[in-house]
Amino acid sequence: MYEALIAACQAVDAFGLPRAVGRFDADRFIFANNSFLQAIGLERDEIASLALSGVVKIHLSSQEAAKAGRLAPITVRSAQKRVTISGHAAFDSTGLVFMMLVLPSEPGAEFEGIMAVRRERERQQIAGYVHEYIAPELLAAVFSIESIRLELEDKELPVAAELKELGGRLTKLIEPISRDT
Repeated sequence: MYEALIAACQAVDAFGLPRAVGRFDADRFIFANNSFLQAIGLERDEIASLALSGVVKIHLSSQEAAKAGRLAPITVRSAQKRVTISGHAAFDSTGLVFMMLVLPSEPGAEFEGIMAVRRERERQQIAGYVHEYIAPELLAAVFSIESIRLELEDKELPVAAELKELGGRLTKLIEPISRDT
């Protein structure tokens, strides 16, 4: 009776796409392909003995939301209870529910390399911005502070020492920028 559905689930299994079919009204699985079983950490004979609602949480606002052609979000907790996998369920007019899981993917070496290049490019852009715009402004502020300090020092005002300290702190900020160029 369900041979075509089972064949379709098995066909997408070759691509690692986890799919399962169940009877929503009977709360039972009809079939789950190997990718689906692997994703949730169950064996074929284990899933056959479990209620659909015991494995899959179908998020419906009401029973009427389970109408033919509608998609509903689902979550499946793995047998080890460590991972929750999300996906979608589609319903048909006969009470069948078709479940599709989204598998989390591990980033590969190529992805990691791309991200490292992107981070380095961002770092260089920030360094360039600091060198081009911020460092000159800081240097101008240091010169202004030093000029004011020298005028006040001639008048023997105590604020001159504070300005000297402030100028020194700003100079320490600029030194690493000057060395990188």
